[in-house]
Amino acid sequence: MRLFKTSLIIATFICLVACQSVVDDINDNNPNKIGVVDGQTLFTGMQLANTTAQSGYLNWAAGVWTGNFVGSGRFAPVQNYEYGNTNSNTPWRNIYVGVVKQAREIRSGIEVTNKNFFYGASKVLEAYAVGTAVNVFGDVPYSEASNDEIPTPKYDSQTEVYTALQVLLDEAISDLQVAGTSGGINEDIYFGGDSSKWVKAAYTLKARLFLDVRDYSNAAAAAQNGISSESESMKYYPPAVVLTGDTNLLNQFFTGSFPDDLTTEGSFLIDLVGTGASSRNNAKTDEVDRAAYYYDGVDINLSGIAANNEPMNQISYQENLLTWAEASLRSNSTNFSSALAKLNEHRANLRNGVYFSTSSGIYDDYVEADFEAGGIENADSSLSKEDALLREIIEERYVTFFADILSFNDIRRTEKDATALQVPVPFNTGSQRPQRFLYPFDEENTNADNVPDIADIFVKTQINQ
Repeated sequence: MRLFKTSLIIATFICLVACQSVVDDINDNNPNKIGVVDGQTLFTGMQLANTTAQSGYLNWAAGVWTGNFVGSGRFAPVQNYEYGNTNSNTPWRNIYVGVVKQAREIRSGIEVTNKNFFYGASKVLEAYAVGTAVNVFGDVPYSEASNDEIPTPKYDSQTEVYTALQVLLDEAISDLQVAGTSGGINEDIYFGGDSSKWVKAAYTLKARLFLDVRDYSNAAAAAQNGISSESESMKYYPPAVVLTGDTNLLNQFFTGSFPDDLTTEGSFLIDLVGTGASSRNNAKTDEVDRAAYYYDGVDINLSGIAANNEPMNQISYQENLLTWAEASLRSNSTNFSSALAKLNEHRANLRNGVYFSTSSGIYDDYVEADFEAGGIENADSSLSKEDALLREIIEERYVTFFADILSFNDIRRTEKDATALQVPVPFNTGSQRPQRFLYPFDEENTNADNVPDIADIFVKTQINQ
């Protein structure tokens, strides 16, 4: 793996979208002299690279495969389940050069003020970035990654990397608890140096990674220490400087050079929150406000989720509540009441406008009878009340994680469930669903002996076999 110059341009879709940078001039340093840069300066660039990796191209392509978007034009191949590995170059570089390399530089002994804070927060970011990589690519470099003395790092198995990331997050939590900072760190564009919020994000990330590998009891335990209010959600707040392109990344895409390459019109998700035959609305749910937040009646809402200044969720309160609900129910069916309580807590936030503006939508609390035979969430009496609740939680995660890689992760993870529990996203073509992204062309050129020989995007990763 080569050490590339860290790009200060959010090149989320370098082959398809001619968008401007939200990170110009953050890191114009010679990468061969990176040690002369202080750690806190590197930290801001890491966060921006992470935002790009988490909220850019991978999300958009995965969104086409999970019914969030319909692809056309340059996304027509993705719509047809075709994928060129050159499309993986920029996300991979953002993860390994933009985040992992810089995180390890920060912890290499260079000058760093508030060492415990920056060490801990850099470990959270590293775990976050690599956690996404290992989920969507499978086996990835980790133990030897971003080491100048190892130009061709080995690939660690997917399960080994998941285990290592949990250890890293435990270290991060310890560092951050010792740091005890409450703010005043300008280089931290997520939380402003509040170490307690980083700790909460780390626990929610632990819950996510445990959920990925179906370790539901540990996922539920981690979620209990995770994000507990919207103010603790990890978000990127774009400066919304339109002339320089410093805006929400969805906004950049849909107002950029190729705005017709993706659409939400006719997508399965938009139909699900709409009012047609596929609608999920019932006596206690009216999705009119969420539908309006996502969709303006023609395409994605450039005044809602894709507004130029709309904050971009990275690790969120919504995720933590829904992970807690699902994981607790899956770990023990006797947890029905506590799982329902977490779902209802999330629904209360929906009706109170915590996540997006609400006016006429309905998100009334569910009660146990709603999931029993003949209830509004089990009208045909085909499921146990536990499975009916689980189905609703899984579907709620799906509509919550619009344009989020978590949707792709969930669709593949839940394929092991009974068909009745799965979100029935239709195939775009054929009868197989994509299971991964292909390894980057650049990586195959520079590390060919170690890159796993994966034939196509339909090969399941280790955790989903």
